[in-house]
Amino acid sequence: MKKRGLLFAGIFFLFLVILYMQPVWFPRNSTEDETTEQAQNNPPATNLSYEPIQTAGFANWIGQDLNEFEESYGQPEESMRSGFSFTVNRYAVDGEFLEVNTEDHVIKSIKYLGGKDDEIEPFHFGMTMDELAKITMIYPNFTIEHQDASVDFELEEDDMNYRPLIAFDNGSFAIFFFDQTHNESQLYAVDYLDSETLLKLAPYTVANDEAPYYEQEEDADWEKINQFKEQQTIDLIQLLREKNEVPTFSIDTNLQIAGKQILSSFDQNKEDILTTERLQALQRIEQGHPGSFVLNDTEMTDLLEELEVPSVSGHLEQPVYDPSFSVLSWYSTPVLYDQLIRSDETSLGVAFSKENVLVLWKESEYQTEESESN
Repeated sequence: MKKRGLLFAGIFFLFLVILYMQPVWFPRNSTEDETTEQAQNNPPATNLSYEPIQTAGFANWIGQDLNEFEESYGQPEESMRSGFSFTVNRYAVDGEFLEVNTEDHVIKSIKYLGGKDDEIEPFHFGMTMDELAKITMIYPNFTIEHQDASVDFELEEDDMNYRPLIAFDNGSFAIFFFDQTHNESQLYAVDYLDSETLLKLAPYTVANDEAPYYEQEEDADWEKINQFKEQQTIDLIQLLREKNEVPTFSIDTNLQIAGKQILSSFDQNKEDILTTERLQALQRIEQGHPGSFVLNDTEMTDLLEELEVPSVSGHLEQPVYDPSFSVLSWYSTPVLYDQLIRSDETSLGVAFSKENVLVLWKESEYQTEESESN
């Protein structure tokens, strides 16, 4: 027993010597220590990458000269400066919608709502989200490099379901607009655009303030531009109703005039309509921060009551640089879709003031009297 005890004590002593002398005999590399420590302290980076697909359809025209495009599609029926550096070119296509935005005759975006699938291949109108997912993965996060800065943005749930973003290998993008009319939403329009236009429109949540933004042109004829944008908005809303086999809205001149008065009243009396927090949010947008500002139901009710406009509902949003893009977005938004496609007899009025828009819907007098009698 005594020999065993001495043997155990000897082995234990030898183990202690090896344990405590190891750092002396085998010193660790300080670089390895720092690397290991950093790996433990730094969380894994978030993957914001996305995989572009092969360029096809209208995506081939992004960045190209407008004159070449018009050799294939003819001259526009109307062209108008937007007041924000780009020109809007509208083309006459029976039962369809084709609009091209350019800067210095270079194509920046193409919006298409129609029935010719070869223009949007490998996609097709009426396709579902499941069918889209078989062609390309739907990414929730994107990082775009712009003028030595990285801009991160994220698609929220509604964006993923109704306004997904696809990237092409020529550096262009496409926003796919899915409707609300079926049990399973279907593709009805596509907007092809370059990265700068995408960042300036800011249709998705931007994670930083590095994004570029549109600035007003100093020599813009705003009266003429506002009239053009009002008609541009009305025409697309009416076309969407026709495609859904719903009677078009009647256009009420008095409602148009009232809309301009309401926009002016809101601009002059924001402090009376908005809470301090909401006013600060609006001021951030006005200072060029990415995003948009929309009056909520309570604010809109207060604004309409102030001007004593009966039986009227509305949507006030700013900034709206590209009205057609905004209408397509509204049509893919459940609440606004119900207003845009409502089947009752309703008058429509649209008012623009530079980048601010107000859309008004007014029930017919017959509907109002029937509602009151009930």
